[in-house]
Amino acid sequence: MVWSARIFAMAGSAMFGWAFRYVGRRKRAERLRAAAGWPVVTAKLLESKLVMKDDLAGGLDVQDTQVEVPYYFSIADGYYGGFVRSVPCTDSEGRRMQRQLAEGMAVEVRYNPANPDETCVLEGENVGKLPFVVWPG
Repeated sequence: MVWSARIFAMAGSAMFGWAFRYVGRRKRAERLRAAAGWPVVTAKLLESKLVMKDDLAGGLDVQDTQVEVPYYFSIADGYYGGFVRSVPCTDSEGRRMQRQLAEGMAVEVRYNPANPDETCVLEGENVGKLPFVVWPG
């Protein structure tokens, strides 16, 4: 009885996992399309950390982490922020990239003027500024 419940749970997870990933990819793609028209502002980076990779990020099995760097910026009515993530990497690659990051580094960020808490960092606008390839999102 216990084994059949486990098998059923695993089958359900596999059966619906693709649906959650599909919906997540669609939402992310829609957000990236919308962000292309948002205004650009220069933000300052804060201290980076290594995090487990996002399910949608892909990568190889050994690439199980991403470098995540929070940032902040100010516009007329206050301070806002978000974070930028690298593409998936190994732990050692991530630590090497972290050593190349400094607090206060500038990065170009797009923000939604209707809701400045909604931000996006696009790779093409930050080539050469960061020691990693930006995972769009």
